[in-house]
Amino acid sequence: MASNNSKSKVFDSEEASTMVKELRKTFDCGKTRGYEWRSSQLKALIKLSEKHEKEIVQALYSDLSKSEIEAYVQEVLFLSLSTL
Repeated sequence: MASNNSKSKVFDSEEASTMVKELRKTFDCGKTRGYEWRSSQLKALIKLSEKHEKEIVQALYSDLSKSEIEAYVQEVLFLSLSTL
């Protein structure tokens, strides 16, 4: 957890607008990533969710009052199964 003394950067509307413009420009050029890159990203996401399973479940309880089993099945397990 971050301490109260640390300053967090605020993502304001100007930064959001700039990011959207950059992303649209990239999308409009038509260049996409290959299958291998996409597959590696999904595998990394699965590893990340498995490594931080407890934190994910705790955050879902804290933010949305999801029970441990509900959070695991709907979020962590679903991610693993959706990539099979």
